[in-house]
Amino acid sequence: MIVDDEPLEREVLTMIIKRENLGISELFEATNGADALDLAKNKRIDVVLMDVKMPIMDGLVAAEKIKKDVPECNVILLTAYDKSDPVYKTINSGTHDYLLKPAHPSEVKQALKKYIPEVKRSFSSSLKAPCEHEDILTLIEYIENNLYLDLNLDTLSSLVHLSGQYLSRLFKQETGYTITQYITICRLEKAKKCLYSRENIMEVSEKCGFSDPNYFARVFKKYEGVTPTQYQQQSFIGRKKRINSFNNFIM
Repeated sequence: MIVDDEPLEREVLTMIIKRENLGISELFEATNGADALDLAKNKRIDVVLMDVKMPIMDGLVAAEKIKKDVPECNVILLTAYDKSDPVYKTINSGTHDYLLKPAHPSEVKQALKKYIPEVKRSFSSSLKAPCEHEDILTLIEYIENNLYLDLNLDTLSSLVHLSGQYLSRLFKQETGYTITQYITICRLEKAKKCLYSRENIMEVSEKCGFSDPNYFARVFKKYEGVTPTQYQQQSFIGRKKRINSFNNFIM
């Protein structure tokens, strides 16, 4: 997410990120810290590139609130403050990464590349790294490849020849998530990708293992804060705005 109250600054940063092809799947914008905080929580933002001096809520306050509410989110502050200014000393305290404005494209690229592995890593693959139990890895792979099926505990436990009760306890121990939580979030991650590609919502529901589109909509809204239709519309509008901004900038 790019956060800056100056439209031109947002356009330039968008252009830099798009041109560098950093592998970022979605790019959001906010004009102040308060909006940035809401987006960070609702969209589960991975990285924030944020100006310090903004109206309503400045970048320093927003950064602290974002880290409190979304601990896994990484914040990079952009500042034009002189090194003698007390505000700069606060920024330079080591709590957050920072770039001095105007930041060169190569500096923006290097700052973001530190977090690209986290941006590109899917929910499921982030679980694989610390998990070394062969049965759980087998189960994870099966779940990911068969999200459209009825993934009940009986089927999964028979797959790895373990009792349902023991498997449930082992899965939670190895991943930190229950089997149901893991399946649900994997399905939602796949659904978001399909919705972003503007696929039919009913087909997305079926493809992701939700037999009832209404249930799919309720679960999606519970986790994402918006309905599948709203998510798809927001994605389309955001993508269109970014394209228009980029086209206007290079003309």
